[in-house]
Amino acid sequence: MRQQNVPAVLAEPYGHFHGPMAHAFACGAQMAVTNEAPWNTIARSCSCCGPVEKREMLRESWGVTDLASWRGQLEALLGDDSSDRTATLVLGLRRQAAQWYGSAVDATTWRGAVEQWCRQNRQGDGVYQRLLSRAGAVLDYERRFVADGLLPPGGFVTHMIAYDFGRAVNMARWGVHAEFADPRTAEWYVLRAGEQARRHYASWADLSAGYALGRVLRFDDGEFGPYYTGPLAAHHALMSDPQSPWRNIPWNL
Repeated sequence: MRQQNVPAVLAEPYGHFHGPMAHAFACGAQMAVTNEAPWNTIARSCSCCGPVEKREMLRESWGVTDLASWRGQLEALLGDDSSDRTATLVLGLRRQAAQWYGSAVDATTWRGAVEQWCRQNRQGDGVYQRLLSRAGAVLDYERRFVADGLLPPGGFVTHMIAYDFGRAVNMARWGVHAEFADPRTAEWYVLRAGEQARRHYASWADLSAGYALGRVLRFDDGEFGPYYTGPLAAHHALMSDPQSPWRNIPWNL
């Protein structure tokens, strides 16, 4: 029996289940689960609207109006720079400090790393306070992630760029639904998302935490509302469902 509030992990019977393509689709599975769509295909993964409505959504939400702008948006999502530059910077400073000390760092050490970066780069108090605020938001969410089983005790998020890679998988789908691109082109971008995810993460759980952090920092604003509970529910579904790709596809291919 399915646990209450844990969504289903849906799959297209004729979709991808093994190999690099399945792995790449699984890197965008959080959004597919949230949207109650099959995780492993492009052709049948959207039944909510037709091409006209999908094009309107892409225009209003993403500024995507044709093949060229669709490609441009995908290239931006698949780059090495996260769309949240401030959070990316403070997470990078924490990783550097952890490498320097050879272990996880506490909030005081992280604060010192931020202060040192600002001093070395001649940044004023305004930048310093903005970076500290973002780091504080990350810590608040990580504490909640641990309490809700999204991170293990003592765990922390390494990168948040998984949110961009997950959106890239779904942007590839949307381009086909909007009739901007053909499935082969879209799957090429999906494969790139999988390759990027493997470069930045060490496991499905690691990827999931990065995706969740990226989403809540963008939309939730510390409210722990639907933008928090959605990724959390998708995480638990994908980590527990026997048919989940995260239970059946090894992270390291």
